Amino acid sequence: MLNKRMILILLSFVTLLAGIFLAGCSQTDAGDSDKEVIEKVLELEFNGPDEELMELMWNPDNKKVIDGVEVNEELDAYVQEKYGEYFTENALDTFIRTGGTSYQSFAHLNDYTLDFKDATIEEAENASNKYTFTAQVGYQKEGGEEEVADVEGVVLFSTAEKKIGKFQYGKDSGLSDELRK
Repeated sequence: MLNKRMILILLSFVTLLAGIFLAGCSQTDAGDSDKEVIEKVLELEFNGPDEELMELMWNPDNKKVIDGVEVNEELDAYVQEKYGEYFTENALDTFIRTGGTSYQSFAHLNDYTLDFKDATIEEAENASNKYTFTAQVGYQKEGGEEEVADVEGVVLFSTAEKKIGKFQYGKDSGLSDELRK
């Protein structure tokens, strides 16, 4: 009887430890995948410019006015295809409309190329869905020397959808000013 009780206690203890171990691993995996998502978005943003995106964005033939609102259905479909798996629907719309493509646009309009080098991504200590990043971005004017700038930002993940709920750029070491030249 004692052996059966000891075995039962031991099995319960092992099961408890296994559960704790698996929970810890899954939280780490979730954090790593969030960081991977941020890095994918940074790669999309800072390699290029994406000529197809620029054509869809800037070609007036792609735009229509429906009920007094300018609409670009081809651009919307392209953006959804490229970025949709990473962002919530509302966050993607906000990101694109508040300058998510500004670096690509400035580079395209002023003959620069962008080259994503690397990123440092840190999870906030006080919120498991908040991250800060610093991306190293190479930029080069046609015929010039490549320079590198650090672009900082903040990303919040939607805990309900496990996608980016907010993506915001901060300091950029003057990169946006340089790309406007």
